[in-house]
Amino acid sequence: MVRVTRGELERAAEQAGVPQAAPALWAALVHQADVRPAPGDLPAHRFRRTDEPPAGRRSRAAEVAVYTGGVIALLAMTVFAGSGWAAYGAGAGLAIVTTYLLVFVLLAELLRRRHPQPAGVVAAVAVATVPLVVYAAHAASGLLDLPPYADYDAFDDWGTSAWMAMEVSALVAAVAAWLRHRASFLLAPGTVALSWLVLDLGDATDSDLGRQVAAWLLAAGLFAGALLLDRRGMRREGFWPHLGAVLVAGLAVLLSLEDVGTSGTPVAVAYLVLGAAAIAAGVWLDRRVHLAVGGLYLVGGLSYFAFDVFGDSLFFAPALALIGLAVVAGGVLLARGRRRPLR
Repeated sequence: MVRVTRGELERAAEQAGVPQAAPALWAALVHQADVRPAPGDLPAHRFRRTDEPPAGRRSRAAEVAVYTGGVIALLAMTVFAGSGWAAYGAGAGLAIVTTYLLVFVLLAELLRRRHPQPAGVVAAVAVATVPLVVYAAHAASGLLDLPPYADYDAFDDWGTSAWMAMEVSALVAAVAAWLRHRASFLLAPGTVALSWLVLDLGDATDSDLGRQVAAWLLAAGLFAGALLLDRRGMRREGFWPHLGAVLVAGLAVLLSLEDVGTSGTPVAVAYLVLGAAAIAAGVWLDRRVHLAVGGLYLVGGLSYFAFDVFGDSLFFAPALALIGLAVVAGGVLLARGRRRPLR
């Protein structure tokens, strides 16, 4: 079996002078790997497609370290960015955050050739820094006419128009960075930026219906985009829109049932239905993310009935246990019929 990574194929296409052929070649390899030849008609070599290098303990530990460090850096430049950089004045603050961005971009470029995976993570941190730079530029120039109480880490308090400009800039930066680095992790900030942008557009309608429609359209759009990526053999990239779709679907359920509050039987039933649908989609698509989040939705819905509705019933606990055992039995039956492990 010959292991071929997507990065190796793209680099080979670049060296051959036909980089535009890389997606088609990768799709062909994906198709070839999925085709099970007839007995007695096995080829001399079988390709195993993967987006990762051969992984041992050290490579897995290195991958965990890279992504853990990337998540810490992302949190630093988003959730914990705050406004300390602005203590030196708007102009100096703009220079400081612009320097942050340039350092991240330069570091990603330095890592790009020999260490593409860490380069993609650093590029994602650069993408997350772009809204901060845009905010600092607006604070220095007054282009967005921000209210005097506006603060970067409290954007929910001052409206959506200015924040949408930052979301658009982050989305554009994510697309540009992905075209440059082709790292699947870059779809994480891109998915987040797109999600916030669509939800803010729904909020701009100042109506509950607008928010609900925006949430459902976003969930459907992310799911369709994830399916398209899967069909093109880009499963690692498809993980992020798949995750976004199933999470946004949960938000859409809450928005659609906000008249009954964030609890109650209608919400619990809706989450049970959503959880079952997500699990079915996970089995159909061979996606663990749908199985995991769908399971959480089921647990949430069942917990409501367990504690608030049937908590004192003698037969609820054994009935719930039987349901759980039935799910386990279904998993065993599915495992017998599967030819490939869940991813």
